[in-house]
Amino acid sequence: MVSKLGDVEVGPARPDELPEAVRIFLNAFSHNVRLVYGDQPKPDAMLDVWSFARETEPSGFLVARDDAGVLGYAFFTTSVSGLQRRALARGRPLLWAWRALSGRYGIHWVQLSKLLWNKLLFTGSAGRFRTHGDAQLLNIAVDPRARGKGVAKALMRAGLSYLANRGVDEVRLEVRPDNAPAISVYHDTGFVEKGRTRDIHGEWLVMTANPSKTA
Repeated sequence: MVSKLGDVEVGPARPDELPEAVRIFLNAFSHNVRLVYGDQPKPDAMLDVWSFARETEPSGFLVARDDAGVLGYAFFTTSVSGLQRRALARGRPLLWAWRALSGRYGIHWVQLSKLLWNKLLFTGSAGRFRTHGDAQLLNIAVDPRARGKGVAKALMRAGLSYLANRGVDEVRLEVRPDNAPAISVYHDTGFVEKGRTRDIHGEWLVMTANPSKTA
């Protein structure tokens, strides 16, 4: 399903658009990226994981595009655990581990171990505040040239419409409490605050929405 916002089109990502989406990710989350990959990160790891995600749930991996290229992306999944099971069934974690050990991803292992421990602590609270299923907004980012133009809201609405069409009753996301622009977008697209969780870096605000009531 494709939607329009002026000259901007929002729809499922094409394989050739993933490198541009990765570029936006590396820019938007540069601090954490540098911790793991250094000052000149290789895109291979994200391309491998995102290619699998797009193949597995193509209508949930969305991009906003105009004539100049990709403006932003968002990845929604109907089930985090389902996505994990499909990855395991296809042997992807072993493939990614081999590529990482062979140096293809350029990972800084000491920092990666810290982030993995942090992720383990964080995911221990993954079931909190949920009442239905485990649908999730996994990631969203907008290119700097397109911020403030409604691109993030368009991506959110398209993702919520996808989940509503799949019969999802609840979707969850986490956002840092000081990320006011993102929180504003989430409020405007029907998300409400449910509580807070934390990792070693600080608090996360947990928000949920019913896609059928917001799409």
